[in-house]
Amino acid sequence: MPAPKMFTKAQWDEFVRLLDALPEKPPSEQRITVRDAMPNVRVHIDSARAKGYSVEQLIEQAKQAGIDVTASALRYALQEAKKRRGTGRRLDGAPGAGGRTSTSRNPSAKRAVVQQTSLARQAKRERENNKPSSTGIQDTFGFQIRPDIEDL
Repeated sequence: MPAPKMFTKAQWDEFVRLLDALPEKPPSEQRITVRDAMPNVRVHIDSARAKGYSVEQLIEQAKQAGIDVTASALRYALQEAKKRRGTGRRLDGAPGAGGRTSTSRNPSAKRAVVQQTSLARQAKRERENNKPSSTGIQDTFGFQIRPDIEDL
């Protein structure tokens, strides 16, 4: 098993200094993931599909622009953008204009909002699972087991 690589504090300080000295890249040179591009591109894709173009034909257009993306990745990103647009909220809790949030241009803020939403959903699930009920049974670990009665 290889030993972990070790570097001096001076080397890390030099690296930090070099990072701080980097100039800001112009927006035209910044790299954007397919998922992050969807909120801005989705309207145009929907418009092209309304004109009768298939996703595969749109993929060919993307390749001409230098964007190498698969049809399944594009479909998935479109679904994610639709989900986010439907639940988009501003940080102050007010609905976002057109489904856009005030974090639409800040990826780290997006991650924080997504993480908060995920934690809220998890807490809700835990509260629901811990509710006492006459139809539920708890297993040895304290998790509630409920019978499946929806499809009777």
